[in-house]
Amino acid sequence: MNSKVLKVLAGLSLASILAACGDSDSSSASGENEQPRDSVVVRDSLNWIDTVRVIDSLRIKDSLRIRDSVHIVDSISYKIVERVEVVDSVNIIDSINYIDSTRVIDSLNIIDSLNIIFKDSTRIVDSIVTLSAEKILGKCSAENAGQLKFVEINNEDRSYYCDMGTHLWRIATNEEVMSALNDKYVRQSRVMDFVPLEDVLAKVAPDEQVIIVIRHAERDEDLSIASALTDLGVAQSQELGEKLIFSPEMYYAGSQYHRTHMTYNNIAKGRADYDTLGDTMAVLNEGWFTKSFDTYYMTLFRENDDGRGVMTRWAAEGGYTDVFYDVSPRFAALLENHLMPALKRSKKQVGMFVSHDVMIIPMVSYISERRITMKYYLAKQGEWDGDNWLNYLAGIAILFKPDGTRVFYAVKGLDSGTMKLPIE
Repeated sequence: MNSKVLKVLAGLSLASILAACGDSDSSSASGENEQPRDSVVVRDSLNWIDTVRVIDSLRIKDSLRIRDSVHIVDSISYKIVERVEVVDSVNIIDSINYIDSTRVIDSLNIIDSLNIIFKDSTRIVDSIVTLSAEKILGKCSAENAGQLKFVEINNEDRSYYCDMGTHLWRIATNEEVMSALNDKYVRQSRVMDFVPLEDVLAKVAPDEQVIIVIRHAERDEDLSIASALTDLGVAQSQELGEKLIFSPEMYYAGSQYHRTHMTYNNIAKGRADYDTLGDTMAVLNEGWFTKSFDTYYMTLFRENDDGRGVMTRWAAEGGYTDVFYDVSPRFAALLENHLMPALKRSKKQVGMFVSHDVMIIPMVSYISERRITMKYYLAKQGEWDGDNWLNYLAGIAILFKPDGTRVFYAVKGLDSGTMKLPIE
């Protein structure tokens, strides 16, 4: 829009608009004695022409924008709009009564639920009433930051998130919604200990699906991307596959590390899935929960740690917010954006995703509400002498029911879900 025209429009007051409509005692823009004529047109030269016309009706369409010419109206016919843009008062509207976005315009706070009240059906809006977000959602503060609330507005279910940075309610992202739902199902699942993976799969109904994320089998001493399983690791994988031979059809995927592919290939061999070709997913590598590797390595140097102590302390107790993501939303993003779509594309009932200990330890801690934690950090301080690390072929499983509910499990492919790692 021409900037000169915008300046003129911005200078129009409601009183002058109503005056042009014959709805006020105010004088016209040209002088006290001038009467409205056929039309009001704003030229680029910022001069008014001397004709005024009051049109009968204005229909608000899907996208209303102030352009180079403005017609002042006497009566307005309203219909549902998706977007209305007005100079100096930009509101995103999804129905006649509500807006979606929060804006602060000319010191006017416009909240998510803006209720427009019409004094009659044929006149310009006389009054606007804003409903406080706190009246609908309650207070958003440091005490409940990160909380999600579900409400119905304008016959639509909506989700609102108490932002941890601003302490203001805002529309929740999909990851935040799914994080909250996962939190709910985690609480309902009450995971206390590892259970055999074959026991979980034995109970899967034909209309249910399962996602499994487990650690690879025993590897050799090489930690590189090309490192392989030991002979024992190959045997462990095949034996687990034999236990799962009667379980539903499986989809397989591993990280970019060779040992993960060796693991699921041998599980498939034990199940007699000889025609199965697994996928490589970089998101299953070890860094999904790490926010900043620079900060991570600085933290390891500062604490004289090999990474295991810092990671297990974070998974068990929290903290290190500059190093690691919050587990719940990050886990939800992995699940919703990567694992579930991969399983859906495969058209299989079970997804077997093979990953690494540092990926799965925070997952196990999360789904068990920290009832199952790896105590390497305590063992390093001489405060623990038992198992302190995630065992091979251990991890988590999520059962998806047809009604949308989820059940979480900590699962093991060997006799124990934990092992004792030497302190370095």
